[in-house]
Amino acid sequence: MQPQRLFEIVYLLMDRGSSTTAELAAKLEVSERTVRRDVDALSAAGVPVYMTRGKGGGVHLMDGYVLDRSVLSEREQSDIMAALSALNRTGASGVASDETAARLGRLFQRENVDWLDMDFSFWGAPPNYRAAFDTIRNATIGRHPLSFAYFDAAGNRTERTVEPAQLVFKESSWYLRAWCRERAAWRTFKLFRIDWETLSIAPETFQARPMPAFDERGHMTGNDRLVMRFAPEAETRVREEFAPETITHEADGSWRVDLVCDINERTRYYLLSFGPLLEVLEPVDVRSWLHEQARRVTETYERA
Repeated sequence: MQPQRLFEIVYLLMDRGSSTTAELAAKLEVSERTVRRDVDALSAAGVPVYMTRGKGGGVHLMDGYVLDRSVLSEREQSDIMAALSALNRTGASGVASDETAARLGRLFQRENVDWLDMDFSFWGAPPNYRAAFDTIRNATIGRHPLSFAYFDAAGNRTERTVEPAQLVFKESSWYLRAWCRERAAWRTFKLFRIDWETLSIAPETFQARPMPAFDERGHMTGNDRLVMRFAPEAETRVREEFAPETITHEADGSWRVDLVCDINERTRYYLLSFGPLLEVLEPVDVRSWLHEQARRVTETYERA
């Protein structure tokens, strides 16, 4: 979000000539400390912006400064406007993206072609979904600790206090990357497993920590061998969720998948989601675990 915020600061200063950090912070919905960091970033990038103290002080832009649109090609201008439009779909911009896109359109002297549309919401989203997302977003941008109750894949509830660092959208779900104070380590939390009613932001701020690269391979990593046979009806999921080199189409129409991965609790419950369409061939302990889960499900419905 910082590039969009930097543009907003320059645009506001071009319009007014100067502004106080408090005014800019209120307009951009960030802290004054963030505004000062942004001003430093603009100055380092060569924008003639500076700050003064005392009466009449604030943030100033050198008289006569104009944004030069010629430094961007038409393709780059279109990409910027499309990115702003997509960002607005997430609801995570923190400032009015549509207004910003309109200003850029006037600056670039071109009409925005709305060729890209994304919807990050889900069917039947509860009323508090947007409020919870905004709470997490604001804590992440403002570097405020977050506290919440979290449920793991097995339904176990734990209380967490984290230092939020990044929101990630991956494979139809939102995740929060954060430093977990209870675990003293980086963790990735699935937003839908957070009890949104327990979300709270602490007023203090934290110093950002170096964040490791995001492991996009997820649970399909590790050193455990997993051999599975899927029913023909599972073809769509098999093709979508496993790498082509791990898949073998058998003569009887079934699908064999050979993986080397980390077989943890998350992996086991992922396999359970295939129901009767999956038979685990190896290892034996995973096969036995799935058999036990199936037995318990059967008992539940027989009692009913």
